[in-house]
Amino acid sequence: GYDLDRAPTRAEASAMLVRLLGQEEAAQALTYTAPFTDVLDWAKPYVQYLYENGLANGKSETDFGASDPCTAQQYATFLMRALGYSDTDGDFTYTDALDFAAEKGVVNPYNCDVSNFLRDDVVAMSYTALSVAPKSGETDLLTKLVDEGAVADTHGYDQLFAEYRTYLQAVNSDESYSHMVMDLDLTSDLAGAKFMDMTMNMDIAIEPNEEHLDQSKLAMTGDFTATVNEAYVEDPAEAKMQQTFHYYYTDGAFYMDMAGEKYTMPLSFEDAMSQMDLSAATASSSDPLCLLTGLSSQKNGNTTVYTVEYAPGAVNSILDMVADMGLSAAGVEDMQCTITSCKITVTNGVLTAMDATVDLSTQIEGVEMTMTMDMDVKMDNDAVTVKLPDDLSSYQPFTA
Repeated sequence: GYDLDRAPTRAEASAMLVRLLGQEEAAQALTYTAPFTDVLDWAKPYVQYLYENGLANGKSETDFGASDPCTAQQYATFLMRALGYSDTDGDFTYTDALDFAAEKGVVNPYNCDVSNFLRDDVVAMSYTALSVAPKSGETDLLTKLVDEGAVADTHGYDQLFAEYRTYLQAVNSDESYSHMVMDLDLTSDLAGAKFMDMTMNMDIAIEPNEEHLDQSKLAMTGDFTATVNEAYVEDPAEAKMQQTFHYYYTDGAFYMDMAGEKYTMPLSFEDAMSQMDLSAATASSSDPLCLLTGLSSQKNGNTTVYTVEYAPGAVNSILDMVADMGLSAAGVEDMQCTITSCKITVTNGVLTAMDATVDLSTQIEGVEMTMTMDMDVKMDNDAVTVKLPDDLSSYQPFTA
């Protein structure tokens, strides 16, 4: 009944902003004196309030554009003004409103689809804005509104926002990890029957050289085992697959050993990290507030364990992008993902472990496949010594 899947009008966005600020009653008490002639009666109180308080302008002296679609840029401008920033005083410009809102933590790819801006985005951006500190310096906009008596926080969102800020500070620490261990277990069913079990173990060690990155050392070693239901293979001997992998980096060169096939190539340290998909794994991360339905923590000495609860389908937008990159052509469609459990461990203010369970379902050429993935990652930033094999000189130059 909320029509979240359609574009908002400027009049509707105005009403949302007034209600976000807790000024519904104040707006309804106003007499409409704004110069805009295209505003319907129901929307006049909201437009009047925003106009009087310098939160919204018209498209011309007499046209508010009340029935026109509200763009992401326009709503970002509304929200930044609501947070006390002024595009007339030089805090930001209308042109860079989205970038400015992203810089302040109001806009992210999960709560704002610029190319297809919907009422759903209006809600998500508004909710996010409540958790952001206004220009006047309060902890967050919600606190400011509560202090002013504009709204009442009867559901404890102030505690959630405070917990969220502490959580973000921990998971976005600038500490670089020198050691990471990951264990992955995956089970999948096809058309209701067991299809495959897979396990993967990986150990990553890095000796960084901050002054000369290409003199850094890195080792990533591991193995995976996949067992497929014999009903899906022609030869039972092919039902079980095992593979080991060893990647190394030293002195500006990348080395790879896949089941005894050994190759090397010159590579920068950054490119080597990318080659092994480690840049994303070791980068800081954050969970946008609009994806979470709950966040709690349990502290024991210097260690805090966060339990993160995600909204159903929170990461489906990522799956849609993956499908668009070619999986659809392979018959993969209707991908749905749910993060059923996630625990983040922070020790001395630094992320040290992640444990998550993810359920994934999809259709492959019309046949339903479901997967459950359990992931356990541990990391630390203690000094490590990277162990390189003695036979690097025997690796053959890689040619594409």
